[in-house]
Amino acid sequence: MAKQTSYAHQIQLLIDLKSYLNNLQDRLNHVSMQYWSKSNDISQAGMFEETYSKFVQEYVYDTNQKIKDVVRQINERDIPFIEQQIAYLESRPS
Repeated sequence: MAKQTSYAHQIQLLIDLKSYLNNLQDRLNHVSMQYWSKSNDISQAGMFEETYSKFVQEYVYDTNQKIKDVVRQINERDIPFIEQQIAYLESRPS
């Protein structure tokens, strides 16, 4: 059971969670870009074209799509839920 139950405390917890999720989205987008960059680096460093193509087509695309899906989930579902909860709590009488 939560130790702090005031609406103000609950709102602050939700604001903190939203901030964390926004930062997480930024970090995930950065990781995705770094993954593409590293993939290109290995090609430029001389990886066999067949190996590189297979890696990119069968792994990099899929992994990056999953990262994008997580970012989208956070943006379209998690954060809106948090915002709804904040609005609800803010509308409650103190």
